[in-house]
Amino acid sequence: MVDLLVVPDFLDAAAHGELMAALRESAGAAATVLSAAAGGAVHASVRKATRVAVPAEVREALRQRLLARKAEIEAHFGVALNDCEEPQFLRYEEGDFFVPHQDGNTPLVYDDSRHRRISAVIFLSTHSDEPTPDTYGGGSLLFHRPYSEPGEPIPAPATPGTLVLFRAETTHEVTPVTHGERYTIATWFR
Repeated sequence: MVDLLVVPDFLDAAAHGELMAALRESAGAAATVLSAAAGGAVHASVRKATRVAVPAEVREALRQRLLARKAEIEAHFGVALNDCEEPQFLRYEEGDFFVPHQDGNTPLVYDDSRHRRISAVIFLSTHSDEPTPDTYGGGSLLFHRPYSEPGEPIPAPATPGTLVLFRAETTHEVTPVTHGERYTIATWFR
């Protein structure tokens, strides 16, 4: 069983609009596979996406909004959390993806990300199977079941404004975007 905490309407319309405006007005660079502190590097065969450099006050305001939910997150997952990493604002364009991976809290990881306990993704864009303005196709966030539970990966609910949280050791991926631009925000609680 994949343990998810889904918070619909984590962002109201006004907050969502402000974040989308900040994303569209800001430049970015190729997203790394690991954090800069862990010797982050771009590996386009593993992850292809753009990390958008929104203003510091936008990142901090969102981090505070996430921290306001810390008690709820701790109660759901049964873990004590300390802080939340600086959010990463991400743009996936046609062909962009992230292969199956884990974010931390696993003995397979030896860098600083091993201290991550809970991963968080906020969806900002509207998914559509058909290309229409301001939508994207593909780009599904899929959660892989444990080896003891065979079956197809489980898709995350990708409604704009929704916050999805899961244990950092959960294997997950972002499938290739087939059209449009997919905007999300990712961060981790430690």
